[in-house]
Amino acid sequence: MIYVDDRSAGAHGIARFSREVVSRLPAGVRRLPVRGSATAPFDCVRPGRWRPSSRDVVYVPGPNAGVSRAVQLLTVHDLIHLHEGSRLKTLYYERVVAPRILRAGKVLTVSETSRAAISDWLGRRAGHVEVDVVGNGCSAAFTPSDDAEVFARATVVLVSNAKAHKNVEVVFAALARCPDLGLVVVGPSPTQMRRSAVGAGVAERVEVRTGLTDHQLARLYRGAAGLVMPSREEGFGLPALEAMSCGTRVVHWAHCVSVAEIAAGEGVAVEAVADAEEWAVAMEKVVADRSPLRMPAAWTRTHDWDTVGARVRRALDELT
Repeated sequence: MIYVDDRSAGAHGIARFSREVVSRLPAGVRRLPVRGSATAPFDCVRPGRWRPSSRDVVYVPGPNAGVSRAVQLLTVHDLIHLHEGSRLKTLYYERVVAPRILRAGKVLTVSETSRAAISDWLGRRAGHVEVDVVGNGCSAAFTPSDDAEVFARATVVLVSNAKAHKNVEVVFAALARCPDLGLVVVGPSPTQMRRSAVGAGVAERVEVRTGLTDHQLARLYRGAAGLVMPSREEGFGLPALEAMSCGTRVVHWAHCVSVAEIAAGEGVAVEAVADAEEWAVAMEKVVADRSPLRMPAAWTRTHDWDTVGARVRRALDELT
């Protein structure tokens, strides 16, 4: 039997990936009989994990592995959180995640950037593991041809949490240098984002939103002059894909490889990741460029959920 751990919920990247991929798994796949949050400290030892037998496979759209008799096919989207210095996360990945990857002999990820990071992390163990890049897709809501939000002033969008690698403070500092520009922030850290806006003296030009649906987010992208994505590193960069699918260009750090690959030369790349003045110039540049953005069919096919789902099914077929 194939089981699936489909507990990821919300609007963040892994939850969106889970929702789209699980809906494309073959008929007959069973839900893993485990309740509670997949990120709870002792989730890896929940009793329901023992229900599948040693002949079964458990597919996980994220990295939440556990103690089980079954083979587990994990999806490790990135390893950025291992750089945050959490001893507990490091221990979890070494004692729980890595052994399950080695037993399966296979792990899934979403980009070449993450594939390289996983291989580096596994080190000598990588020779026993196939790291499959299944990619990421884009919801059908994200198209350039639909209604767009209307703003009183030129506005850019920031879709992000407030973790250090997201580098969001530089956006607020840059906004202070662009007095005619507005900013809409979307994400799970509203209090911290508002605090940053106040600290930069731009609170009256910043709106913070949370819990948007795909259709609401797409409408926001279509009405915005650009998406600002200042991340120092990303496993993939889903907001960039979604914004560009809506015809909206992206301002990004030139050396965040995964986002630069998605942008494909159509955005505005910033060389100095912490230089607020350069980010301000880039933001003004994307506002001034009102030419239509239409990505080629090959770019669109690369980021199609049906394609991602087919790659995941093929990986499961290889294991079963």
